Amino acid sequence: MSLPRPRLHLAPARNWMNDPNGLVHSGGRWHAFFQYNPAGNDWGNMSWGHASSPDLLHWEEHPVALAHRPGEQIFSGSVVAGPGDALTAFYTSAYAHGIQAQSRATSLDGGLTWTPDAANPVLDRGSSDFRDPKVIALPGGGWLMLAVEAVERRVVFYASDDLQSWRETGSFGPLGPTDVVWECPDLVRLPVEGSDAAAWVLLLSTNPVGDAPDPSGSAMHYVVGDLVGDVFRADEDVLLPVDHGRDFYAGVTFHDAPGGAAVMLAWMNNWRYAHAVPTAPWRGAMSLPRTLGLRRIAGALRLVQHPVLPAAPDATPLPVAGIDPHALIEIRRDPADTGILRIRLDGEADAAVEIVHDPTARTLTVSRTGEAAQTLHPDFAGARVAPLLEAGAAVFTIVLDGPLLEVFADRGATVLSHLVTLGAGPVAVRATSEGAEAPAVRIVGLDDAQEGRAAPAAA
Repeated sequence: MSLPRPRLHLAPARNWMNDPNGLVHSGGRWHAFFQYNPAGNDWGNMSWGHASSPDLLHWEEHPVALAHRPGEQIFSGSVVAGPGDALTAFYTSAYAHGIQAQSRATSLDGGLTWTPDAANPVLDRGSSDFRDPKVIALPGGGWLMLAVEAVERRVVFYASDDLQSWRETGSFGPLGPTDVVWECPDLVRLPVEGSDAAAWVLLLSTNPVGDAPDPSGSAMHYVVGDLVGDVFRADEDVLLPVDHGRDFYAGVTFHDAPGGAAVMLAWMNNWRYAHAVPTAPWRGAMSLPRTLGLRRIAGALRLVQHPVLPAAPDATPLPVAGIDPHALIEIRRDPADTGILRIRLDGEADAAVEIVHDPTARTLTVSRTGEAAQTLHPDFAGARVAPLLEAGAAVFTIVLDGPLLEVFADRGATVLSHLVTLGAGPVAVRATSEGAEAPAVRIVGLDDAQEGRAAPAAA
């Protein structure tokens, strides 16, 4: 089985994609750079691919922005806008001799061409695991860079007044599981719903290492806290899940988004089986963009995420049976109903996804079943259970875009994102409840946003 390419999610026309890099809003467009192999659909030859969009949904792919060179691969990083039309990129130079250091490049044409600094690298700790620089503007002026010492599970902070000279200000970590590396940090100030308050949130991703395989694989977390003296301080010493699904990693936010909004994009895959996903000639895709905020739940601040969706999808609801596998599915139920709700998506052969809401246990479960799921990888099939933070869940938003499934519940406080193997053919949707009332189901087709998009020029 070869899985279909998504329509609304950003995915390359061909070749390998992983982490989003250099997300920035500039010149009226959203720019997404990303880890890219210009020579094949497996990881390697790491370079920065580039796509841009007027609305976060219709993407145009551009030629490779920063290409790997002999002795140097271009790993993850970030981009900031200004002054004027200039863009400045910070990225990890992964050198053949084993050192990882931070480099800088500038663009004067909207990110189409880049000039690396002659003095690169601009930050070198002599470390083999120092990577993923994220640069943010500080509220009082100046700049802050976050990068990880991945094996040490530390985020290291550097401050600058001019984006050229950097001074180390401190670090955060280690925290949480010990058998992982930390990657792709971000720091964003998020508004608290229903108030004028805001708080700083540290985002980071973890990936298991060592001889003992972790069937859960890679994951993304957040920590709520404050910025004190250009160093992050946590309110709680715990890593909280950003997404309870199997396939959401390396998420970061756009610099200079209109209105100061925090808009995140992540790689929808898992390092446990990323190389086994049956797609060609492309492999890898991004999540839908999500706007981020905080909500006070049971006395604590918790992350909420809302997907960016077409403003007016097809006006006519689709039939429940035999839908195109690119659809927005909305399930509504009585919030007082205590019966178990089952939502089942049946695709090609015996491929299926089941979503189960248990109001009494306050859980939401997503299961991947069928021969295609079983044979893709030993850790691919199975169930993920997410706690619902609030009682009375009534609306479930399910985005199915070919091989990508994102489920939003709890008014955005609970999200599960998964690769699925339903195939390219029609999908049947069934929603049944053990409660007193049948759930209401509405299905609309997703705009064929990427149809006819030109492939990028070869590197």
